[in-house]
Amino acid sequence: MPQGIIAVGNLKGGVGKSTIAVNLACALAGKSGRPVLVDADAQGTAVEWAAGGGLPIDVVHLPIDENTDPDEWRATVQGHRETAGLVVVDLPPHWGPALTAALEVTDLLLIPVTPSGADLKATLQALERLAQTRRHRKGKPPTLLVPSRVDRRTAAGREIESVLADMGEPVGPAILQRSAHIDAFTTGRWVGDWARKSAARADIDALASHVKRSLT
Repeated sequence: MPQGIIAVGNLKGGVGKSTIAVNLACALAGKSGRPVLVDADAQGTAVEWAAGGGLPIDVVHLPIDENTDPDEWRATVQGHRETAGLVVVDLPPHWGPALTAALEVTDLLLIPVTPSGADLKATLQALERLAQTRRHRKGKPPTLLVPSRVDRRTAAGREIESVLADMGEPVGPAILQRSAHIDAFTTGRWVGDWARKSAARADIDALASHVKRSLT
């Protein structure tokens, strides 16, 4: 199991960040450890997903907003990192001072992006905010743009990788729009358990492999 803190988020909701955060954490879990997923979104989607105990990870609700003490929040996340080795943070869909502080401890930032004009605009804004952190962290954290909820039947879905490549950041494997993700959430399991031989799991496994390489 890789080690570090992975944050998943964008400035806009509805990009599939919780789907990616939960399934990625589960895919990275193994015999050598049990990752912690920090649900930093007040909505608590990941917490709801894990409520039935069907995920091979530990999920804690630690919302971050304008009223959060960033130092205390950061210390709690780092504590989970020291205990578990791997932490995946499901970020809220906004970018305030407290959230910017969260990037101070992030080893890898995943930005899910759907093939829509609004999401592409939000991603450019997120990258502008990220640049502020990188200026004093010597270029850290590295970032991976993840095409999310992609429908290859549409022109936008077929072109999303090339559009994201123009933003100057690495582009990861795409997570396609698949019903197995919805069904997995409904049953309280991750897609690799719910649909073990599905294309949906193959998408997540490809992303997990990419993330492992990025953290080494």
